[in-house]
Amino acid sequence: MLDSRSALESFRSRGVHSANANGRSAVRLGEVTNTQLLHIGVYPGAGAAARVTASVSAVLGGTLPDSPVLTAAAGNHLMFRIAPDQFWVLGGGEPAPGLEARLRAAIPADAGCVTSLDGARTHLFVEGPRARDLLGRLVPIDLHPSVFPVSSFAQTGIHHVAGLLLRANEDRYEFFALRTFAAFTWEVLVDAAHPFGYEIVFR
Repeated sequence: MLDSRSALESFRSRGVHSANANGRSAVRLGEVTNTQLLHIGVYPGAGAAARVTASVSAVLGGTLPDSPVLTAAAGNHLMFRIAPDQFWVLGGGEPAPGLEARLRAAIPADAGCVTSLDGARTHLFVEGPRARDLLGRLVPIDLHPSVFPVSSFAQTGIHHVAGLLLRANEDRYEFFALRTFAAFTWEVLVDAAHPFGYEIVFR
């Protein structure tokens, strides 16, 4: 099997690229590679949602979330409800071998389906003490902690590029962009980061 290359392969220049007035970098930008991202779709029909939920719970040990703005944890995975009948499962750390196959085998074929999005999304992150200030210039949503706390997510956009924004912790945000627009999104982030001082970190 061929390995998928990052859409940002040509941007992999690490280190401090810009410093603020104090000679420091207040944000770090980068890409999380080898992200495991699965899409679960629920088909119409009486009882389909309950059957899919039970199947996912049996595999992951957690219940699919009801909230369209808060993630749910299942072991080292995060689950997102991105639409009434659609969910994402985001792996934590190294991809779990066989997870896609196990979910596909567990979910009844007439109730739902599983699709890998591993190569379809680029997983970017912005972190550091000024991360919220940087993103506040780019996304049309309120990022104040009282409105967008840790574990929140929103389907929004960066400079007209649609994607999903996750607040992973107090000073870290992650953005899932379509691979097609990853390079453009990256350039927008880097340009916006100059006044804050930024460091590039690829993981």
